[in-house]
Amino acid sequence: MNVVVESIRAVLPAYIVALFGSVADYITTRIGLGMGYYETHLQYSPLLSIGIFTGMITILALALPKSPKWRLCVIFLAAWSFFGAVNNMLVILGVFRGLVI
Repeated sequence: MNVVVESIRAVLPAYIVALFGSVADYITTRIGLGMGYYETHLQYSPLLSIGIFTGMITILALALPKSPKWRLCVIFLAAWSFFGAVNNMLVILGVFRGLVI
């Protein structure tokens, strides 16, 4: 049990990064929807996003070696949760066109 707790505690920053990324994606999605854009993923859910990222972090924390290099790799993968927010901001700012129906 201690090994599991220590493994997860070692990548706690990754959980925080994934949580903030998922929340940022949700907020920018709501802003875009309020501006008249459409969500292309009809089953989008911030809870599903958080679940996927925390599951990935947990599996990698248990499977990878316990070195600082691998912890940084897990944090980098957790930062992917911000890609949705970045894409949404680019659509809101007019850099991308968004969904055209």
